[in-house]
Amino acid sequence: MFNMRFVSQDWVVSCALILLVSCTTYSSASLGKPENNIKTSVFKSPKIELGPGLVSNKFYFDVDFPRGHIALKSFNAELVDESEKSVPLQETYLHHWLIIKYHQPKNVTHNNQTDIVFVRNSGFCQDGTLIQYFGLGSETRGTATDIPDPFGIEVGNPSEIPYGYDEKWLINVHAIDTRGVEDRLGCIECRCDLYNITKDADGNPLSPDYKGGLDCCPDNTTCRLNKGFKGPKRTLYLKYTVKWFSWDNYVVPLKIYILDVTDVLNVSKGGTPKHNCEVEYQVEPRSKGYNSSDVRKTSFPMQTGGYVIYGVGHQHAGAIASTLHGQDGGVICSSIPKYGTGSEAGNEKGYVVGMSTCYPRPGTIKIKDGETLTLEIIYSNSEMHSGVMGLFYILVAEQLPHQHHL
Repeated sequence: MFNMRFVSQDWVVSCALILLVSCTTYSSASLGKPENNIKTSVFKSPKIELGPGLVSNKFYFDVDFPRGHIALKSFNAELVDESEKSVPLQETYLHHWLIIKYHQPKNVTHNNQTDIVFVRNSGFCQDGTLIQYFGLGSETRGTATDIPDPFGIEVGNPSEIPYGYDEKWLINVHAIDTRGVEDRLGCIECRCDLYNITKDADGNPLSPDYKGGLDCCPDNTTCRLNKGFKGPKRTLYLKYTVKWFSWDNYVVPLKIYILDVTDVLNVSKGGTPKHNCEVEYQVEPRSKGYNSSDVRKTSFPMQTGGYVIYGVGHQHAGAIASTLHGQDGGVICSSIPKYGTGSEAGNEKGYVVGMSTCYPRPGTIKIKDGETLTLEIIYSNSEMHSGVMGLFYILVAEQLPHQHHL
């Protein structure tokens, strides 16, 4: 099984300048397969039942997904109501959604989860952590996930599916209904006192230093409401849109790497290196009179390199920037959060509603085999933030198009 443990203006300007230098946008259609071959499929998850303050964090197995040997070109998702109207974050906060591939014996229903084999991405985290193919949170409406031509993520390859098994997909949706809650920021940061949680899922007492995070907002818990508040229950769905086309020899396959700033690499003498990823951490408030930010860094070797085709960070409220550096200190990709300024869905004030992305021209950003990368995550520490994340997604091609066809 897998483990779901899962801003100052000067900073934004300086990081935006880095972004402009390191990320060149180009026309994907100019590189190969014409865009009119791309198919678009729109699906909805099973019902997500919520009431004021209630948390839903469920796993939906064998969800609808394009079948066959295909190349994935993008995956976007958002919460919608029964009329398929977009739901704003200040009503229901989308903490995260994940799409995960797995193999299951044929003629077995999705209700029977025995003999499932999860198929993870190429990232470093172990113990079933961060194995998803795609996954975002509150920023999902404003973050590009399109993959330029002639690249694609290969799925459904019959030669990679064990005999007697089917390839299937599951979706995990973590949503928090914040209508009428006492402390909206505290609820979306899963503060333990607001959920009245003192033990983890295994019944062990939580550390007094653990102020909030995934352990404190599990499925079917309720965040503290304003006294006397009552509101109707509602039914929501995760609406997800997949762009894809049938696989052919012109497609250059990409590997998915999900990097985590909490990753600690342990290397024992004579043993296999082990990556320990905590997924989330806590930002402590700065001392009074100091003007600083919370900066976290981690470094890890990339055993097999390649050419970076796409990059994006994943952060929560309070985020300032996320940057991936090469061994020489150069910027591979810098991803900057966009904060909303209004009340409508996709522009909710105070929420991270998008992350900037990097599309380097193929061949311009190469990670060498064995190169040590450094991930840097910056948060504002003007106040405490619990359960924050510092993840970075990159898509890497081991070969360029002209090499792939040799």
